[in-house]
Amino acid sequence: MAEEIPLWRRPTHGGWRIDVDEARTRADVIDPSGQVRASVAIEPVPHFTGWFAKRQNAVTSRAFEAKGPSLPARTSTPITLRPHDERAFVSDGTASGRRREKAGRALVHGRSYAFLHTGGQSADALRDGTRIASFVKHGFRPQDGHVSRDDHHVLDETDELVMTLFEKLLRPGRPGAVSDILTDLT
Repeated sequence: MAEEIPLWRRPTHGGWRIDVDEARTRADVIDPSGQVRASVAIEPVPHFTGWFAKRQNAVTSRAFEAKGPSLPARTSTPITLRPHDERAFVSDGTASGRRREKAGRALVHGRSYAFLHTGGQSADALRDGTRIASFVKHGFRPQDGHVSRDDHHVLDETDELVMTLFEKLLRPGRPGAVSDILTDLT
């Protein structure tokens, strides 16, 4: 059976995608023509040394490939926009609490974006307070299914760049408080 491409590695609705560097510390946002349009730091993958390091590193590598990269929690992360090395910012929101409090935020080219989780598998993207897209994730495991996007307005390249960050690094429909509690108990 052929192995399926993980959800985070698949192109978006508009043909944009992300790729990570070899050290797994940076994600590049790539437009449909193959040009790197932005780079952002991601949560580093731990690297183990010692007696069981080979096994631990293999497990974390498999987990990364299945789930994909994510932004560092609770911090505003700089985005380097290409080709002019302009600065922008994206934030993952809070790491725990109610789903609606886990809103992602971005500031790019003077535009304010928000990524609001509306349910267990869905989210809305807002630009300057206006809903511009809705996302729905199909499939429950991180590597399963696909993400569908319903655009409510015409989107330009800046919007597509931010939608790619939201879809691939923040992901629609994050766990809520109940899921956080159950995860903590296990």
